[in-house]
Amino acid sequence: MVWFASILLVGLTLRPKPILDLQRTYLDLLSSQLLATALLTVLLVAGIGVASRVRDLARRRRGRQIAEASYVFVLGGLVTGGVYGFSVIWRVTYILEYTLSAMMIDRWLAAQQLVTLAIVLSAYLAMRFVNRSIDKLAQTRALTKHQSEVAYHVSDVAIVAFAATMILALWGIDLTNIFIGAGAITAVVALTARETLTAMLAGFILLFSRPFYVGDWIEVNETTGIVTDVTIFTTKIQTFDDKHVLVPNDEVTDSQLVNYSQNDQLRVDVEVGVDYDTDIDRARSIVVDATEDLETVKNAPNPQVIAREFGESAILLECRVWIADPTMRRRHQARTAVIEAIMTAFDREGIDIPYPHRVHAPREESFPVDGGIDRGSAVSPLED
Repeated sequence: MVWFASILLVGLTLRPKPILDLQRTYLDLLSSQLLATALLTVLLVAGIGVASRVRDLARRRRGRQIAEASYVFVLGGLVTGGVYGFSVIWRVTYILEYTLSAMMIDRWLAAQQLVTLAIVLSAYLAMRFVNRSIDKLAQTRALTKHQSEVAYHVSDVAIVAFAATMILALWGIDLTNIFIGAGAITAVVALTARETLTAMLAGFILLFSRPFYVGDWIEVNETTGIVTDVTIFTTKIQTFDDKHVLVPNDEVTDSQLVNYSQNDQLRVDVEVGVDYDTDIDRARSIVVDATEDLETVKNAPNPQVIAREFGESAILLECRVWIADPTMRRRHQARTAVIEAIMTAFDREGIDIPYPHRVHAPREESFPVDGGIDRGSAVSPLED
Protein backbone atom coordinates (compact mmCIF):
# COMPACT_ATOMS: atom_id res chain seq x y z
CA MET A 1 0.00 0.00 0.00
CA VAL A 2 2.82 2.38 0.84
CA TRP A 3 4.59 1.40 -2.36
CA PHE A 4 1.52 2.23 -4.50
CA ALA A 5 1.11 5.60 -2.83
CA SER A 6 4.78 6.44 -3.40
CA ILE A 7 4.56 5.67 -7.14
CA LEU A 8 1.40 7.78 -7.46
CA LEU A 9 3.04 10.70 -5.65
CA VAL A 10 6.13 10.54 -7.89
CA GLY A 11 3.99 10.37 -11.00
CA LEU A 12 1.98 13.40 -10.01
CA THR A 13 5.12 15.31 -9.09
CA LEU A 14 6.99 14.60 -12.31
CA ARG A 15 3.87 14.96 -14.64
CA PRO A 16 5.31 13.79 -17.97
CA LYS A 17 4.49 15.80 -21.09
CA PRO A 18 1.92 13.33 -22.58
CA ILE A 19 -0.15 13.55 -19.42
CA LEU A 20 0.03 17.33 -19.43
CA ASP A 21 -1.12 17.45 -23.07
CA LEU A 22 -4.00 15.11 -22.32
CA GLN A 23 -5.11 17.27 -19.42
CA ARG A 24 -4.97 20.42 -21.51
CA THR A 25 -6.99 18.78 -24.30
CA TYR A 26 -9.63 17.50 -21.83
CA LEU A 27 -9.89 20.87 -20.12
CA ASP A 28 -10.29 22.67 -23.43
CA LEU A 29 -13.04 20.28 -24.49
CA LEU A 30 -14.76 20.51 -21.08
CA SER A 31 -14.64 24.30 -21.11
CA SER A 32 -16.23 24.43 -24.56
CA GLN A 33 -19.00 22.04 -23.43
CA LEU A 34 -19.62 24.08 -20.31
CA LEU A 35 -19.76 27.28 -22.33
CA ALA A 36 -22.21 25.77 -24.80
CA THR A 37 -24.32 24.42 -21.94
CA ALA A 38 -24.44 27.81 -20.26
CA LEU A 39 -25.35 29.50 -23.55
CA LEU A 40 -28.13 26.96 -24.25
CA THR A 41 -29.46 27.39 -20.70
CA VAL A 42 -29.64 31.15 -21.13
CA LEU A 43 -31.47 30.72 -24.44
CA LEU A 44 -33.99 28.32 -22.86
CA VAL A 45 -34.67 30.64 -19.93
CA ALA A 46 -35.09 33.58 -22.31
CA GLY A 47 -37.43 31.51 -24.49
CA ILE A 48 -39.57 30.53 -21.50
CA GLY A 49 -39.74 34.18 -20.42
CA VAL A 50 -40.80 35.29 -23.87
CA ALA A 51 -43.42 32.53 -24.02
CA SER A 52 -44.83 33.62 -20.65
CA ARG A 53 -45.04 37.22 -21.85
CA VAL A 54 -46.78 36.17 -25.04
CA ARG A 55 -49.20 34.06 -22.99
CA ASP A 56 -50.14 37.05 -20.84
CA LEU A 57 -50.80 39.15 -23.93
CA ALA A 58 -52.83 36.39 -25.55
CA ARG A 59 -54.98 36.08 -22.44
CA ARG A 60 -56.11 39.65 -22.81
CA ARG A 61 -56.80 39.49 -26.55
CA ARG A 62 -57.52 35.88 -27.49
CA GLY A 63 -58.84 34.32 -24.32
CA ARG A 64 -57.45 32.16 -21.59
CA GLN A 65 -57.89 28.76 -23.23
CA ILE A 66 -56.09 29.70 -26.45
CA ALA A 67 -53.28 31.34 -24.48
CA GLU A 68 -52.77 28.29 -22.28
CA ALA A 69 -52.80 25.91 -25.23
CA SER A 70 -50.26 28.03 -27.13
CA TYR A 71 -48.04 28.31 -24.06
CA VAL A 72 -48.04 24.55 -23.51
CA PHE A 73 -47.20 23.97 -27.19
CA VAL A 74 -44.31 26.46 -27.17
CA LEU A 75 -43.04 25.17 -23.83
CA GLY A 76 -43.05 21.63 -25.14
CA GLY A 77 -41.04 22.71 -28.17
CA LEU A 78 -38.48 24.50 -26.01
CA VAL A 79 -38.09 21.49 -23.71
CA THR A 80 -37.69 19.13 -26.66
CA GLY A 81 -35.11 21.38 -28.31
CA GLY A 82 -33.27 21.81 -25.02
CA VAL A 83 -33.02 18.08 -24.42
CA TYR A 84 -31.72 17.49 -27.94
CA GLY A 85 -29.22 20.37 -27.62
CA PHE A 86 -27.84 19.09 -24.32
CA SER A 87 -27.50 15.58 -25.74
CA VAL A 88 -25.52 16.94 -28.72
CA ILE A 89 -23.26 19.07 -26.53
CA TRP A 90 -22.42 16.22 -24.20
CA ARG A 91 -22.36 13.63 -27.02
CA VAL A 92 -25.05 11.35 -25.63
CA THR A 93 -27.37 11.34 -28.62
CA TYR A 94 -27.25 7.56 -28.62
CA ILE A 95 -29.55 7.64 -25.60
CA LEU A 96 -32.17 9.52 -27.61
CA GLU A 97 -31.78 7.16 -30.53
CA TYR A 98 -32.27 4.16 -28.26
CA THR A 99 -35.33 5.74 -26.66
CA LEU A 100 -36.91 6.59 -30.02
CA SER A 101 -36.22 3.10 -31.38
CA ALA A 102 -37.90 1.61 -28.30
CA MET A 103 -40.93 3.83 -28.84
CA MET A 104 -41.40 2.87 -32.48
CA ILE A 105 -44.93 1.50 -33.04
CA ASP A 106 -46.77 0.09 -36.01
CA ARG A 107 -49.53 1.86 -37.92
CA TRP A 108 -52.43 0.00 -36.29
CA LEU A 109 -51.24 0.85 -32.79
CA ALA A 110 -50.75 4.48 -33.79
CA ALA A 111 -54.28 4.56 -35.23
CA GLN A 112 -55.67 3.08 -31.99
CA GLN A 113 -53.90 5.71 -29.95
CA LEU A 114 -55.13 8.54 -32.18
CA VAL A 115 -58.73 7.27 -32.12
CA THR A 116 -58.55 6.87 -28.33
CA LEU A 117 -57.32 10.43 -28.00
CA ALA A 118 -60.13 11.61 -30.29
CA ILE A 119 -62.73 9.77 -28.18
CA VAL A 120 -61.40 11.32 -24.97
CA LEU A 121 -61.44 14.83 -26.47
CA SER A 122 -64.93 14.30 -27.89
CA ALA A 123 -66.22 13.13 -24.49
CA TYR A 124 -64.69 16.18 -22.82
CA LEU A 125 -66.26 18.56 -25.34
CA ALA A 126 -69.62 16.78 -25.03
CA MET A 127 -69.53 17.16 -21.23
CA ARG A 128 -68.79 20.88 -21.52
CA PHE A 129 -71.60 21.34 -24.06
CA VAL A 130 -74.15 19.47 -21.94
CA ASN A 131 -73.13 21.34 -18.77
CA ARG A 132 -73.48 24.68 -20.54
CA SER A 133 -76.93 23.68 -21.80
CA ILE A 134 -77.94 22.76 -18.24
CA ASP A 135 -76.66 26.14 -17.02
CA LYS A 136 -78.80 27.92 -19.60
CA LEU A 137 -81.87 25.95 -18.50
CA ALA A 138 -81.13 26.81 -14.88
CA GLN A 139 -80.87 30.51 -15.74
CA THR A 140 -84.32 30.38 -17.34
CA ARG A 141 -85.61 28.63 -14.16
CA ALA A 142 -86.62 25.58 -16.16
CA LEU A 143 -84.49 23.57 -13.72
CA THR A 144 -83.91 24.13 -10.03
CA LYS A 145 -80.44 24.28 -8.49
CA HIS A 146 -80.56 20.73 -7.22
CA GLN A 147 -81.97 19.44 -10.50
CA SER A 148 -79.06 21.09 -12.28
CA GLU A 149 -76.54 19.39 -10.00
CA VAL A 150 -78.17 16.00 -10.51
CA ALA A 151 -78.28 16.56 -14.27
CA TYR A 152 -74.56 17.43 -14.21
CA HIS A 153 -73.63 14.18 -12.50
CA VAL A 154 -75.96 11.97 -14.52
CA SER A 155 -74.86 13.38 -17.87
CA ASP A 156 -71.16 13.25 -16.96
CA VAL A 157 -71.40 9.63 -15.80
CA ALA A 158 -73.33 8.64 -18.93
CA ILE A 159 -70.82 10.30 -21.28
CA VAL A 160 -67.82 8.83 -19.46
CA ALA A 161 -69.39 5.35 -19.45
CA PHE A 162 -70.13 5.55 -23.17
CA ALA A 163 -66.61 6.76 -24.00
CA ALA A 164 -65.01 4.08 -21.80
CA THR A 165 -67.07 1.38 -23.53
CA MET A 166 -65.94 2.58 -26.96
CA ILE A 167 -62.28 2.70 -25.89
CA LEU A 168 -62.37 -0.79 -24.39
CA ALA A 169 -64.01 -2.16 -27.53
CA LEU A 170 -61.40 -0.41 -29.69
CA TRP A 171 -58.54 -2.07 -27.81
CA GLY A 172 -60.12 -5.51 -28.18
CA ILE A 173 -61.18 -6.00 -24.57
CA ASP A 174 -64.13 -8.39 -24.23
CA LEU A 175 -66.97 -6.57 -22.51
CA THR A 176 -69.14 -9.64 -21.95
CA ASN A 177 -67.57 -10.54 -18.63
CA ILE A 178 -67.68 -6.90 -17.55
CA PHE A 179 -71.40 -6.65 -18.28
CA ILE A 180 -72.10 -9.97 -16.56
CA GLY A 181 -70.16 -8.85 -13.48
CA ALA A 182 -71.92 -5.49 -13.45
CA GLY A 183 -75.29 -7.23 -13.68
CA ALA A 184 -74.44 -9.54 -10.80
CA ILE A 185 -73.24 -6.62 -8.66
CA THR A 186 -76.41 -4.67 -9.51
CA ALA A 187 -78.60 -7.62 -8.47
CA VAL A 188 -76.76 -8.00 -5.16
CA VAL A 189 -77.00 -4.27 -4.45
CA ALA A 190 -80.69 -4.25 -5.39
CA LEU A 191 -81.42 -7.05 -2.93
CA THR A 192 -79.39 -5.65 -0.06
CA ALA A 193 -80.30 -1.98 -0.47
CA ARG A 194 -83.87 -2.03 -1.69
CA GLU A 195 -85.03 0.84 0.49
CA THR A 196 -82.12 3.03 -0.57
CA LEU A 197 -82.71 2.32 -4.26
CA THR A 198 -86.44 2.92 -3.83
CA ALA A 199 -85.76 6.28 -2.18
CA MET A 200 -83.28 7.16 -4.93
CA LEU A 201 -85.79 6.27 -7.67
CA ALA A 202 -88.44 8.31 -5.88
CA GLY A 203 -85.95 11.18 -5.70
CA PHE A 204 -85.54 11.15 -9.48
CA ILE A 205 -89.33 11.10 -9.85
CA LEU A 206 -89.67 14.14 -7.59
CA LEU A 207 -86.86 15.99 -9.35
CA PHE A 208 -88.37 15.62 -12.79
CA SER A 209 -92.12 15.55 -12.03
CA ARG A 210 -91.68 18.58 -9.71
CA PRO A 211 -94.82 18.41 -7.53
CA PHE A 212 -93.21 21.07 -5.35
CA TYR A 213 -90.22 23.40 -5.30
CA VAL A 214 -87.81 24.56 -2.64
CA GLY A 215 -89.66 27.21 -0.63
CA ASP A 216 -93.14 25.69 -1.09
CA TRP A 217 -95.46 25.08 1.84
CA ILE A 218 -96.43 21.39 1.81
CA GLU A 219 -97.99 18.77 4.07
CA VAL A 220 -96.94 15.11 3.90
CA ASN A 221 -97.28 12.35 6.49
CA GLU A 222 -98.77 14.80 9.03
CA THR A 223 -95.68 16.98 8.64
CA THR A 224 -96.38 20.55 7.58
CA GLY A 225 -93.71 23.10 6.72
CA ILE A 226 -91.54 24.75 4.12
CA VAL A 227 -89.37 22.69 1.76
CA THR A 228 -85.75 23.72 2.29
CA ASP A 229 -83.94 21.10 0.21
CA VAL A 230 -84.62 18.13 -2.07
CA THR A 231 -81.93 15.49 -2.54
CA ILE A 232 -81.86 12.13 -4.27
CA PHE A 233 -82.84 10.33 -1.06
CA THR A 234 -84.71 12.75 1.21
CA THR A 235 -86.83 15.89 1.28
CA LYS A 236 -85.96 18.38 4.02
CA ILE A 237 -88.89 20.26 5.59
CA GLN A 238 -88.68 23.06 8.13
CA THR A 239 -91.79 23.01 10.28
CA PHE A 240 -93.40 26.13 11.72
CA ASP A 241 -92.06 25.34 15.18
CA ASP A 242 -88.49 25.44 13.76
CA LYS A 243 -87.94 21.71 13.47
CA HIS A 244 -86.08 20.22 10.52
CA VAL A 245 -87.64 16.97 9.35
CA LEU A 246 -86.06 14.64 6.80
CA VAL A 247 -88.75 12.70 4.95
CA PRO A 248 -87.59 9.81 2.69
CA ASN A 249 -88.59 10.41 -0.89
CA ASP A 250 -90.35 7.06 -1.19
CA GLU A 251 -92.68 8.13 1.64
CA VAL A 252 -93.34 11.41 -0.17
CA THR A 253 -94.35 9.63 -3.37
CA ASP A 254 -96.39 6.95 -1.57
CA SER A 255 -98.32 9.35 0.68
CA GLN A 256 -100.93 12.02 0.08
CA LEU A 257 -99.17 15.30 -0.64
CA VAL A 258 -100.75 18.70 -0.11
CA ASN A 259 -99.03 21.70 -1.71
CA TYR A 260 -100.48 24.91 -0.32
CA SER A 261 -98.21 27.04 -2.52
CA GLN A 262 -99.28 25.47 -5.81
CA ASN A 263 -102.04 28.05 -6.32
CA ASP A 264 -101.81 31.78 -5.76
CA GLN A 265 -104.57 31.74 -3.14
CA LEU A 266 -105.76 29.75 -0.11
CA ARG A 267 -109.12 29.54 1.63
CA VAL A 268 -109.23 30.18 5.37
CA ASP A 269 -112.24 28.94 7.35
CA VAL A 270 -113.37 30.51 10.65
CA GLU A 271 -116.32 29.16 12.66
CA VAL A 272 -118.51 31.26 14.94
CA GLY A 273 -121.64 30.40 16.92
CA VAL A 274 -124.78 32.53 17.31
CA ASP A 275 -127.74 32.14 19.64
CA TYR A 276 -130.73 30.13 18.47
CA ASP A 277 -132.90 33.25 18.73
CA THR A 278 -130.67 35.19 16.28
CA ASP A 279 -131.78 36.00 12.74
CA ILE A 280 -129.40 33.81 10.67
CA ASP A 281 -129.63 35.89 7.48
CA ARG A 282 -128.86 39.08 9.37
CA ALA A 283 -125.90 37.45 11.17
CA ARG A 284 -124.48 36.19 7.87
CA SER A 285 -124.72 39.60 6.22
CA ILE A 286 -123.02 41.21 9.24
CA VAL A 287 -120.12 38.77 9.01
CA VAL A 288 -119.73 39.38 5.27
CA ASP A 289 -119.75 43.16 5.72
CA ALA A 290 -117.22 42.93 8.55
CA THR A 291 -114.68 40.78 6.62
CA GLU A 292 -114.87 41.94 3.01
CA ASP A 293 -112.82 45.11 3.59
CA LEU A 294 -109.96 43.52 5.52
CA GLU A 295 -106.48 44.10 4.07
CA THR A 296 -105.37 40.51 4.62
CA VAL A 297 -108.37 39.11 2.71
CA LYS A 298 -108.85 39.03 -1.06
CA ASN A 299 -111.82 40.79 -2.62
CA ALA A 300 -112.20 38.11 -5.27
CA PRO A 301 -113.56 35.64 -4.39
CA ASN A 302 -115.72 37.53 -1.92
CA PRO A 303 -116.08 36.25 1.66
CA GLN A 304 -118.79 33.64 2.09
CA VAL A 305 -120.79 32.67 5.18
CA ILE A 306 -122.78 29.46 5.45
CA ALA A 307 -124.78 27.89 8.28
CA ARG A 308 -122.77 24.80 9.09
CA GLU A 309 -124.66 22.84 11.76
CA PHE A 310 -126.77 22.92 14.92
CA GLY A 311 -124.45 23.03 17.90
CA GLU A 312 -125.20 22.11 21.51
CA SER A 313 -125.83 25.73 22.49
CA ALA A 314 -125.53 27.68 19.21
CA ILE A 315 -125.93 27.61 15.46
CA LEU A 316 -122.46 27.35 13.90
CA LEU A 317 -121.69 29.69 11.03
CA GLU A 318 -118.60 29.15 8.85
CA CYS A 319 -116.93 32.21 7.36
CA ARG A 320 -114.79 31.48 4.28
CA VAL A 321 -112.22 34.02 3.11
CA TRP A 322 -109.30 33.78 0.68
CA ILE A 323 -105.72 35.02 0.98
CA ALA A 324 -103.14 35.63 -1.75
CA ASP A 325 -99.62 34.13 -1.87
CA PRO A 326 -100.41 31.65 0.90
CA THR A 327 -98.00 31.26 3.79
CA MET A 328 -98.57 30.17 7.35
CA ARG A 329 -97.96 33.72 8.59
CA ARG A 330 -100.57 35.20 6.21
CA ARG A 331 -103.00 32.46 7.21
CA HIS A 332 -102.62 33.27 10.92
CA GLN A 333 -102.90 36.99 10.23
CA ALA A 334 -106.08 36.47 8.21
CA ARG A 335 -107.71 34.26 10.88
CA THR A 336 -106.87 36.78 13.60
CA ALA A 337 -108.22 39.69 11.57
CA VAL A 338 -111.45 37.84 10.72
CA ILE A 339 -112.10 36.84 14.35
CA GLU A 340 -111.49 40.37 15.62
CA ALA A 341 -113.75 41.86 12.92
CA ILE A 342 -116.58 39.41 13.69
CA MET A 343 -116.39 40.07 17.44
CA THR A 344 -116.43 43.84 16.89
CA ALA A 345 -119.40 43.63 14.49
CA PHE A 346 -121.43 41.34 16.77
CA ASP A 347 -120.81 43.58 19.78
CA ARG A 348 -121.95 46.58 17.75
CA GLU A 349 -125.08 44.86 16.46
CA GLY A 350 -125.97 43.20 19.76
CA ILE A 351 -125.54 39.62 18.62
CA ASP A 352 -124.42 37.24 21.35
CA ILE A 353 -121.90 34.44 20.91
CA PRO A 354 -123.24 31.94 23.46
CA TYR A 355 -121.05 29.83 25.68
CA PRO A 356 -121.76 26.12 26.02
CA HIS A 357 -124.13 25.65 29.02
CA ARG A 358 -126.07 22.88 30.65
CA VAL A 359 -129.48 23.02 32.34
CA HIS A 360 -129.81 21.01 35.58
CA ALA A 361 -133.43 20.22 36.65
CA PRO A 362 -134.65 17.85 39.41
CA ARG A 363 -136.68 14.79 38.49
CA GLU A 364 -139.97 14.20 40.42
CA GLU A 365 -140.37 10.58 39.44
CA SER A 366 -139.36 7.86 41.87
CA PHE A 367 -137.10 5.11 40.65
CA PRO A 368 -137.77 1.54 41.76
CA VAL A 369 -135.06 -0.24 43.71
CA ASP A 370 -134.55 -3.72 45.16
CA GLY A 371 -136.19 -5.79 42.51
CA GLY A 372 -138.85 -3.30 41.48
CA ILE A 373 -140.34 -2.63 44.93
CA ASP A 374 -141.12 1.03 45.50
CA ARG A 375 -140.08 1.90 49.03
CA GLY A 376 -142.52 4.78 49.15
CA SER A 377 -145.57 2.63 48.40
CA ALA A 378 -144.64 -0.53 50.26
CA VAL A 379 -146.98 -1.61 53.10
CA SER A 380 -145.42 -2.29 56.51
CA PRO A 381 -146.17 -5.68 58.08
CA LEU A 382 -147.04 -3.97 61.36
CA GLU A 383 -149.97 -2.19 59.69
CA ASP A 384 -151.51 -5.46 58.70
